[in-house]
Amino acid sequence: MIRPAVKSDVDAVYRLMRQLSRHDFTKEQFEDCYLYNLEKGRVLVYEEGNIVCGCAVFAIHYHLHFSCKTAEIINLIVDEHARNRGIGKELLTALEQIAKDNGCVRVEVDSGKHREAAHRFYEREGFASTHYKLTKGPV
Repeated sequence: MIRPAVKSDVDAVYRLMRQLSRHDFTKEQFEDCYLYNLEKGRVLVYEEGNIVCGCAVFAIHYHLHFSCKTAEIINLIVDEHARNRGIGKELLTALEQIAKDNGCVRVEVDSGKHREAAHRFYEREGFASTHYKLTKGPV
């Protein structure tokens, strides 16, 4: 079942993000970011049998160069023990519906170069590689 995340999901979402991220961050740092995104209504979880086994975080932007609203998938993660069961596709479908409901005309995602399985997933779902993303940090 997909539902909006709540404050008490913090430990489960933290566990999922630790599977996804190569970055070193403390639980306290994570909680600050989690609560910020939670306030904005930007976090969904996939729950199965009272266990959170997937999570999606998104944002809606007003890009001047498109002159329209764009939804951006910030994170989409399925627990490594629950993959290949359609959970990612369900989360993506839910995000696309939120994008439509909010008047977005496109959905974007960026994915680390090393995440080849994720790239194949997004390409199967109709995404195309159209940009080259550059990152600088820390600043």
